[in-house]
Amino acid sequence: HVAKDACIGSFISVEKLERMVIDELNRLAAAYLDKDELERSIEFCENLQGQKRQLLETLSAYEKKIAEYTKGLRDLYMDKVKGLLNDSDFSALSKEFSSEKSRLERVLLDGQRQLAELEDRIAVGDNRKALVERYVNLEHLTREIVEILIDHITVGKRIPGTRDVPIEIHWNF
Repeated sequence: HVAKDACIGSFISVEKLERMVIDELNRLAAAYLDKDELERSIEFCENLQGQKRQLLETLSAYEKKIAEYTKGLRDLYMDKVKGLLNDSDFSALSKEFSSEKSRLERVLLDGQRQLAELEDRIAVGDNRKALVERYVNLEHLTREIVEILIDHITVGKRIPGTRDVPIEIHWNF
């Protein structure tokens, strides 16, 4: 309202603007993101999945051993009650079984802590993979992406003799 040239009357369709923003984002991603590093990061997560499977198998074996020692202690007690074992043999074997069972329970607990740490690392890696996939090779813009990445866009006046409208994207990064 103040002056004739206060607003230059710029216009661009939403589809064309979205396409230009997506193209620019993809160009920036191609120019500044190291694809090899991203692939190593994703491969790193797959290695973690293999470590997790191996750790789960080991923990399962420890649980079976603990169950065997528990059953062994019960059987020892039954043998003592039936009179098949004397007190000193029962005491020695029981102590040995109990100490081995306790050791395995500590190892199992430590393995479960390692598993929790591994799952946290996998979750972080998966988040990183999801973030990369979310912002690289975009097909469509979402409100969330626009709010996170773009401060504002300036649309210029159409270049005479062409259908091109210059835009200037002001990023948040």
